[in-house]
Amino acid sequence: MQFSYQFDVAGIMVIFTSLICAWIRPKLMKNFGFSLKLLICCAIAYNILDSLTIILLNIGNPQTFYVTYIALIAYFVVLYMIPYSATRYFYELCGESSNTWKMNIGLGIMMFLATFGNIFFDLFFKLDRVTLEYSRGIGVPVTFIYYIICASMVGVCAFRHKRYLGRVRRRLLFTVFFITIFNLIYQGFLPEQSLTGLIIALAVAMTIVVFCFVDVTVDELTGLNNKIGFIRSCDELMHKQDMVGYAMVKIQVYHMQELNERTGMENGDRILLLLAESVKSCVDTAEKKSVCGRIGGDTFAILTHEEITVNTISDMDLSDAIINPMTGLDYAVSFYAGVYRLEEGDKDIDKMLDHAGYALKWVSGNFKTNVAFYDADIRREDEHRKSVEQRVRGAIQDKEFKVYLQPVCDTMSRRRVSAEALVRWIDGKNQMINPGDFIPILEKNGFITELDLYVLEEVCRILREWMNQGMDVVPVSVNFSRVDVDHHGIVEEIVRIVDKYDIDHSLIKIELTESAFNDNMENIINMLNKLRENGFIIMMDDFGSGYSNLNMFKDMPVDIVKIDMYFLRNIENSEKGMIVLESVVQMAKRLGLKIVVEGVETQEQYDYIRKLHCEMIQGFYFAKPMPSEIFPDQVTAG
Repeated sequence: MQFSYQFDVAGIMVIFTSLICAWIRPKLMKNFGFSLKLLICCAIAYNILDSLTIILLNIGNPQTFYVTYIALIAYFVVLYMIPYSATRYFYELCGESSNTWKMNIGLGIMMFLATFGNIFFDLFFKLDRVTLEYSRGIGVPVTFIYYIICASMVGVCAFRHKRYLGRVRRRLLFTVFFITIFNLIYQGFLPEQSLTGLIIALAVAMTIVVFCFVDVTVDELTGLNNKIGFIRSCDELMHKQDMVGYAMVKIQVYHMQELNERTGMENGDRILLLLAESVKSCVDTAEKKSVCGRIGGDTFAILTHEEITVNTISDMDLSDAIINPMTGLDYAVSFYAGVYRLEEGDKDIDKMLDHAGYALKWVSGNFKTNVAFYDADIRREDEHRKSVEQRVRGAIQDKEFKVYLQPVCDTMSRRRVSAEALVRWIDGKNQMINPGDFIPILEKNGFITELDLYVLEEVCRILREWMNQGMDVVPVSVNFSRVDVDHHGIVEEIVRIVDKYDIDHSLIKIELTESAFNDNMENIINMLNKLRENGFIIMMDDFGSGYSNLNMFKDMPVDIVKIDMYFLRNIENSEKGMIVLESVVQMAKRLGLKIVVEGVETQEQYDYIRKLHCEMIQGFYFAKPMPSEIFPDQVTAG
């Protein structure tokens, strides 16, 4: 009996250890269903009662007869509640509840037999009133039958939902099954040294760890499916029924990050919870089986037959959920949805989500409508995007991206003082792809950073080659995207590439568009300060084209500004345009910044720029962008 007692203590420790692990992640504990909580309590109670009955039986004091008798009845009652709660939890996990009444009846019968069957008939155990000698009753085999019935129910349910369960969870079930078989064999050879309590504790602990930590399918905040659970649920639904008329819907909160920053994370979470409730309500009330989940920070997805539910969700106004008594901030919450109607043969769920997501991007920020359907126009754009993404990596490896250089000249002397590096994609068919067709796509998928660094390295290679040939070189500006600012280690990567070719840092100008300065100011300032400390010249491109806060320029580490060519369109016929341009030039000069005016195409524009005394000038009037190979021959060095 001593060994059994030790095993029970070990079982209690196993369960408590797993619960402590769950306590570390309280949001996961919140998502524990009632059946799982009941299962955990029953497993703990079983180990405690097992140890208690062993101690009482070993004492052998007749005065403890009734205490021991009640403890043994409770022991058997809990023993039957364990498979009941485990089976119910499994059915709940798989989204089924049709057999609840059968399980309730079965549990009621077993608990009635365990209680009154022992009181009147010693059905499950016999206990001598004087010696407290314990022996099993004739009803014990019923216990094994009951466990087998519950295990069979779990097995059938697992087979029906094998796609949702996944490989890890199915392996857990097999492991628990074989451990249980081992326990039965062990009990047959060593009946006095019970491992049952420890086996139950291990099974419950493994369930907690696997279902709630290793193979998690539930979102911590909302309790809906996470992306893994959503994809598995969709896969299971698609293999069970005809999907004609179904649609994949992606729903997103507009500018969720800004909402969190302006109103606080608590308000953001409140919005997500309310949206989750609305999404779940739409799914629960749908006539046909639907699936929903939170698949990203501010993104929800629904596989549904009723597209009208999309409009219901997107028209909601949850602004009242934002509470900010300190500022009284009034913040409107907008929702946008992209819808992809399933087509015959659709099986790839990630592809469906991708299509719905691309439709969502089309409508995000649109004030006329907040729902977009993946139609023929969006399909063509999406296919073009995917084609570019698939080709671009090979294009870099095959050197299809070429560096073109456009001279930047001194305004007064018209001599070359610098150049701007521009990337051109010339494919294997010797056709040039417009930068407007691939640059925005690469900025969205983050691949633009690799392309920008590639252009920088090509510029350094060209400069080194010219210097080795004894040619005069001028500084070259290289464009970097706003996406590059958030790329970890971008400054170190720039320094590494330039130093690789032993190029003086002052020969490289880092050029960022004005729109990039509107995003994360702190990151941009840190990045530019590091670059200036390393001797690079910083340029702001398209200066004046946006609606930036002009006050930011007093702290911005910029050396040169490029005035956008927009100002020069018909400037000789636009008095207001001339006033704006003169004001921008004067402001830049007073801030101590040098000026490059780009887009100069006519003699009249050039004459006007000279009157403004801008230092440098660039445009087709002097030279168009040209391949780097012919740049030295086409432009006279100054």
